[in-house]
Amino acid sequence: MMNFEMISLHWVNRLSFVVRRELGDRFKAQGYNVSAEEWAVLLLLWQEEGMAPSEIAERTVRDRTTITRFLDGMERKDLLQREQDPKDRRRSRVLLTENGRSLKEPLTAIAGALIGEAQDGLCAEETKQLVGLLKKMTKNLLK
Repeated sequence: MMNFEMISLHWVNRLSFVVRRELGDRFKAQGYNVSAEEWAVLLLLWQEEGMAPSEIAERTVRDRTTITRFLDGMERKDLLQREQDPKDRRRSRVLLTENGRSLKEPLTAIAGALIGEAQDGLCAEETKQLVGLLKKMTKNLLK
């Protein structure tokens, strides 16, 4: 019989659930109406504004329908806006609003504190090794 506690993906999945719940709770406790999933979209846009929804879906490993739903909700919250791509009118680009830009510092601080807690007791080398292993496992599954 397989011992689930010895399966790395069990722990990756469990950590993912815990982080999403905890991050959402912390944002809410500080008065920010942003989910962990919306946070992931904001992170991408803070790095590279103007992506197409399909690019966001690909980079967040979500399907296009789910991303469209997230973007609709984020637009209603005045975090972002969509505009027609001037180079290709069939595509849209996703841009941050001033409100979306203004959340970078406070949300990053909240998330940074959570990351710090999650990595408590790990030295820099262990963190680097962990990130490398997780990247390798992800790459193995995205072949």
